[in-house]
Order: sequence, then structure tokens, then C-alpha cells
Amino acid sequence: MKFLISTHFYTRRFLYPLETGHGVWKAREGILIKLESEKGTGFGEVAPIPFFKTETIDEAQAFIGSLGNVVDLDDLQIPETLPCTAFAFSSAIAQINNTQANKADKNFPIAGLLPSGRSSREALLTKISAGFNTFKWKIGVHAFEEESQIFEELINSCESSVQFRLDANSRMGEETLEKWMHLAQNYRQQVEFFEQPLAVGMEGEMAEFSAKYEIPIALDESLNGPNGKQWLDSENWAGLFVIKPSALGSTEFLKHCLSKIGSRCILSSSFETSIGLATCLELASSLNENSFALGFDTQAVFSDDYSLNQSLPTLSLSQVVEQSNAIIANVF
Repeated sequence: MKFLISTHFYTRRFLYPLETGHGVWKAREGILIKLESEKGTGFGEVAPIPFFKTETIDEAQAFIGSLGNVVDLDDLQIPETLPCTAFAFSSAIAQINNTQANKADKNFPIAGLLPSGRSSREALLTKISAGFNTFKWKIGVHAFEEESQIFEELINSCESSVQFRLDANSRMGEETLEKWMHLAQNYRQQVEFFEQPLAVGMEGEMAEFSAKYEIPIALDESLNGPNGKQWLDSENWAGLFVIKPSALGSTEFLKHCLSKIGSRCILSSSFETSIGLATCLELASSLNENSFALGFDTQAVFSDDYSLNQSLPTLSLSQVVEQSNAIIANVF
């Protein structure tokens, strides 16, 4: 099968710069792709996160440019070093082949995204009023003494049924993690899990902390890069996985992984547009015996026409697909 390639480069500025353990993220860049063939047309999205060891936007553009305007599918070889590009092309090809697993609408529970620091309390109360009951909060951005005080204020501001995911973006040290784990013992029912507290390469230490304090730890950054796939084997990691589909590779690879570890996965956003998000939700539809809220409360962090611009405790696949179609009509 031969197809014609078209691309659209975008830049989206966060309404408020995103503070993470890797620094401040001010803008998200990406590439939308359109593949046309005699069988049909498909669309995909390249949404790199270089500090997650994906390709850069320049590397993705260089590869796509090297393909020319017309490509034979039999000749298409996407290097493993370009996982976001592989995700985009495989998404578009799946649409052409009409192989998406689930065409029916589905509503997915969503974990609310809280800002770091003291502004998190106001955001928490607003989102609780909107119906959220699971929250992701960035830690490791400020000193433990400050963040632990804020965390206790958050805990005391909500019902005991509300749960928190504490995400350090792999930037925490063992001493600080020990303090956090000790603090979390006081609120065990409200700490759903810690997300990648220690650096890539310290998976063994994270497993020991999890066993010692009986609090789950989910790998995130460890799953990226050339050595990341080893942790997707249950024999190598017994804990949870935060899966950013658009950063991990082709949809075929992802479906294979999720068929084995889907009950322990939390699908999460790479701050993609509704085009990439629609593919992520199609993958989420295939998860069996999985009750985790998805990490896609990222629709309202921008103010543009690339997403739904809403923050709601559930996300409708049909709404996302409708928005995706609107983007396609506007840019291609």
C-alpha cells in the first residue's frame, strides 16, 4: 500500500507554565500527519517529550521529511529511537485499515491534575465540586517541608474517599522519598500510589520502598528510552505502570503490552491534541479488569482549538473524536 503524506506543525502555549521535577514547560510542540491511500485516509500525531527520552520535534520532522511525499508501506521502517513518530504513523495506518478495536462511545473516569505548590488547594476544591475524586499532584518541585505541609492541607480539605497520586517525575532522592513514604503512612487509604519518585536506574530501590511501606509505586520515566521496555515484563516489575501511549511506540506494540499488563496500567497524557487523544482512548477501551482513572485531565491547560478545553471527571470518546474531526477539517 502506498500513501501520500501531509503534515501540520503546531505550537501550543500552556495557559500557565507547567512546573515539573524536570523544570518549567512553557509550550508544547507537535506534528499532525495525514496519510492518504486508495484504501482511505488516516491521521496521527507526533507529540514528543524529549525529557522522557523520546525523539525531539526536529528529529521527527527530519525523519518524516526524508520519506518524501509518497511512501510504500512495505518500505516504511521507523527506528525505535522515534517512538512518538511510530505512534503517529501506526495510528493513521490503523484508521486506513479500519482496525480500531472499539467504535462504540465510552466514558472514561479521569484523575484531576493539580498544580504544584499552594495553588493546588484552590484547584482541588474546584475539581471536587466538579465531581473529581482522584487527583494527581506534582511533588519534588519544592522542599519537602513546604510540600508536606501543603499535602496535609489538601488531605484535610477533602473526604477520606478522595485519593491522591504523588508524582515526582523521577527527581526525588532516597532520603526525601523515605520522608514522603513515612508521611503517607498516616493517610494510607488516600494515597493511591507514588509515580516514579526515583531516577531511572533505581527501579530496584523503588521496589524495596514499595514493599517496605506497602504503598504502590508506578513506573513512568523508566519505561521510556532504549532500555525502558524491559520493565513492561511482569517478571522485572511487579508494581504499576503509567503508560503514555503517544510516547511509547506503535499501537501494535502497545496493544501487545496492554494485553499482558493492562490491569496494572494507568494510561496518561503527553499533552497531545484530540487527534492523539482519540487513539489513546481507543487503547484504553481495550483494558480489561482495570479500574484506574485515566490521566487525561489536560484538556483545559491550553486555550485553543486543538482540544476540548474542559476539565471534567469523565471523558467521552465520541466527544474527543468529534473534536479530532474538527481539527482535521481546519488544518488539512
